Amino acid sequence: MENDTYPELADLNIRLQELESQGYTVFPEYLDRDTTAAIRAHIDSLVGSVESADHTAARRDLRHPIPGAIMARLVNNPTTLELAATLIGSRDLRMREQVFIRSDPSPPPYQAPQWHIDAAFCRAEFEVRPRQVYYQMLHCCSAVSTRGAAFMIVPGSHKLSLAALDKAERAEGRGPIQNHTALVPDANDDDGIEICANDGDLIVFNPLCYHSSSPNRTDQPRYVYFTSFYHPSAARLIDLVRRTKYRDNFPDSLRQELPPELQSLLD
Repeated sequence: MENDTYPELADLNIRLQELESQGYTVFPEYLDRDTTAAIRAHIDSLVGSVESADHTAARRDLRHPIPGAIMARLVNNPTTLELAATLIGSRDLRMREQVFIRSDPSPPPYQAPQWHIDAAFCRAEFEVRPRQVYYQMLHCCSAVSTRGAAFMIVPGSHKLSLAALDKAERAEGRGPIQNHTALVPDANDDDGIEICANDGDLIVFNPLCYHSSSPNRTDQPRYVYFTSFYHPSAARLIDLVRRTKYRDNFPDSLRQELPPELQSLLD
């Protein structure tokens, strides 16, 4: 990753329309193969080799603090920051998270997909500018085949979530945001699809979409990198990250490696 090449946001208007209508979109070949190889190597260096892993616990999550200079290089991607600014409606951004997940091959019995939404934002938080929400950015760092821990989503389900949240808000008022909210009854798990992405693809999705992942029934691990951004006016989201202390553990090494113009992402 020493000579980073940055992607172009080709067909951006089409992607944004897909995100609005379906709740997700895919940017093909977003990360180059050298970058995804470096991410896989870094994950393996932190959690151990796939060969030596205990596959009874197949999912390995790494959340901040995550050491390594690669973390700052992933943040310092001008295309990602431009995309986040477009989604939120402002270049004044804060980074919510950096997460690595390696899903190793696992033996049966396989757990049923755990369908959920990530955060119960209300309609007003999407409609205001800058938006007071975040969008998930899932970077696929290996090829994903069907039933290989593929990302699963119910297309258009963010609209069902908004309708249900509107009804709840009218009845109960607007409460604090919770993570991993339970399903709304109007969603149908049978409508879920697998996104069998290629190495380097970027999946962007609305956190109100019902989503999960399939068990990894293949003989290859799946590697992903998550990140997301928000605007400092997102009051309920800021309340959530403070209550859960979700952003309290960005490592000092990350701040030290970021250029001065990006320091505010960690404020």
